[in-house]
Amino acid sequence: MMFLAWNCRGSGGSLSSSKMIHLARLLTSTRTHVCFISETKNSSIKRTSLINRFNASDAFVVPAVGQSGGLWLIWNDQVAVNVVDHSPNYIFALCTNNLSSQQFALVCIYGDPHHRTTNAIWSQVLDFVVNNSNLPTLCMGDINDIIHPSEKSGPSRPDLRRINAFCDHVKQCGFIDLGYSGLAYTWSNKRFNSTPTFQRLDRS
Repeated sequence: MMFLAWNCRGSGGSLSSSKMIHLARLLTSTRTHVCFISETKNSSIKRTSLINRFNASDAFVVPAVGQSGGLWLIWNDQVAVNVVDHSPNYIFALCTNNLSSQQFALVCIYGDPHHRTTNAIWSQVLDFVVNNSNLPTLCMGDINDIIHPSEKSGPSRPDLRRINAFCDHVKQCGFIDLGYSGLAYTWSNKRFNSTPTFQRLDRS
């Protein structure tokens, strides 16, 4: 199966924006089965609009609060998805591959960029994983934390306390980093003319 997670940093205001055109092409070209979009910064786009725009089987929406946050989960007819819990920072679902009948749990995370509720988010993730320990679990999204000091480049030092806490959360849940190919960093503060910071905040 193909999974896609993307922090779009705003949906562009409507489903006809250049970002959403790019997303539609990406879903088609990669034949994505399940797509998680975070930080939509949109509270007006509804489930039925996502289904129609992306030719999806179904979708689930956590609206943004003002111009902050916002989550979408979109899937096609090759997978059955039952969302069992959600918040502004996560969507938990129990899923079944309709072709193989394989069941699995899905954790989609948009980590707190201010790190005020990070421990609370991971406490909920751990509860969900433990309650479904009989199933394989995929966790993906914009975690907003790094797992090693080398995953940050910039003028300020990596926060070792936060790195250690994140590693503890990953270990408690029994997760294994799936690795990646491509650019070393997935996020930047875009201050390219002064002191840019780069980090790998997105992972599965």
